Amino acid sequence: MVDTVTPQQFDEWVAYKQLEPDKLDRLREILLRGLAFLCNVWSDKKVEFKDLDPWYEDPEPEFVSPQEAVRRMQGSNWGGG
Repeated sequence: MVDTVTPQQFDEWVAYKQLEPDKLDRLREILLRGLAFLCNVWSDKKVEFKDLDPWYEDPEPEFVSPQEAVRRMQGSNWGGG
């Protein structure tokens, strides 16, 4: 399975996933930042968007095997497939 993906295709897929994250995660992030902005406008206390999400953790880099990365890539809509 790994032989079907060239290193260039894999690099493009990694870059794509960084630029186009999951839509629900992106929406949640936008809403949290908007709410933090409003809190900062209406109060004297500085509010970070991280303060509004009790489950927020700084993202850790995820390391996966080449086989798992290929499986994820083939399961996504990347490249029209």
